[in-house]
Amino acid sequence: MKKNEQYTVECLSLTDLGAGVCKVDGQVVYVYDFLPGEQADIRIIKTYSKYAIGKVVALHKKSEARTDPVCPVAKRCGGCQMQSVRYEAQCGFKNKWMRDLFKDGDVRPILPAKEPLFYRNKAQFPVSVQNGQVEMGFYRPRSNTIVDTTQCWIQSRPINEIFAWIKTHLSIAQAEALRHVMIRVSSQTGEAQVVWIGRENIGLDDLTARMVERFPAIQSVVFNENRRADNVILGETYTVLHGRDWIEERCMGNRVKLHFKAFFQVDPAQMEALYQTAIDLADFQGDETCVELYAGTGTIGMAMAGHVKEVVGVEIVPEAVENANENVRWNGLENCRYVCQDATAFVGEYAGACDVLVVDPPRKGMSEEGICHIEKLDPEKIIYISCNPKTLRRDVERLAQSGYRCEIIQPVDMFPYTTGIECVARIVKERE
Repeated sequence: MKKNEQYTVECLSLTDLGAGVCKVDGQVVYVYDFLPGEQADIRIIKTYSKYAIGKVVALHKKSEARTDPVCPVAKRCGGCQMQSVRYEAQCGFKNKWMRDLFKDGDVRPILPAKEPLFYRNKAQFPVSVQNGQVEMGFYRPRSNTIVDTTQCWIQSRPINEIFAWIKTHLSIAQAEALRHVMIRVSSQTGEAQVVWIGRENIGLDDLTARMVERFPAIQSVVFNENRRADNVILGETYTVLHGRDWIEERCMGNRVKLHFKAFFQVDPAQMEALYQTAIDLADFQGDETCVELYAGTGTIGMAMAGHVKEVVGVEIVPEAVENANENVRWNGLENCRYVCQDATAFVGEYAGACDVLVVDPPRKGMSEEGICHIEKLDPEKIIYISCNPKTLRRDVERLAQSGYRCEIIQPVDMFPYTTGIECVARIVKERE
């Protein structure tokens, strides 16, 4: 098999990254925008020792799962991998991926989104200048090339309106000095935030004043200086150009002071479904001590505070802990507190005193040290919120060596039109 050769093939399955799988002379070829059961002529565009990458040249037989993308740049942009798939079929593929991954587990059907389009509350748009024109949009798959666009179909409508205005009003000099523009809008409070990210503030104070006049809902505008030559988006230093460095959000009825650097789930409706699922699976009796490891700004623990005797969260980042405790005071939650402490020292104090442990690690899952922390805390029950089912499976297997068993996994479709899957697992201690 060589580059540029063409073959007629049938798609056999779909990977959890959204690539169709076919075979040519026994060798696997991955083809994007190619669905199971479809037949097509493909061209080989890259070859490797164990597989090749192909591209559809002509589609001869279409799947019933296929639909026309609503987004005009869907086939070039790397943001959505499943724009060509009907939403019901997307959920079906995600259910299959979860069943294949957890063959022996109780995996429930995914909770679908009621609004699979225009759902995101945060966007980070890369900025560049090409041929004398300002370009803003998203990156091509596996590339640093920007796909220029005027709106995104999974970002909220208010974000798209602010984005379109910024793109129209940015000067060439301003765009050349910027790397990204981050926009966040709360669907609950309506408050909006814009963060200019770049090496230099060139006339952004005046642009900010005009933008805020056009969009009065913008309560926070920040210039974040980042001169680094890597892929890290946010820099360390920043200046508030308008209002404050946070906006007010809502989560499960709680008010949340959301700093521009803070993590917050990007699909607010599905976030509530996710956290309610976590509460339901925890099956609280009201007398438990609930510990939240790596707690961030404390949104999960605050959601659980009304169901338990006590919530204690631990976080190593001082700003996040300060933010979390401000949120606790804001909501008058007397049984909820967050401590700034190294997790190793914390688990030494709470060993054996934790009834329910809540963890929500990043995509890489729990570290070996994190697993050791769980073993020392020795909780009866773990509620594990995961944004990467593969690392969840790995961690479930590691915890099994310490006497824990995964009872239930509930996937939640937090990221429609992408291959992302969020899920909640209930893991219990097997006592002899």
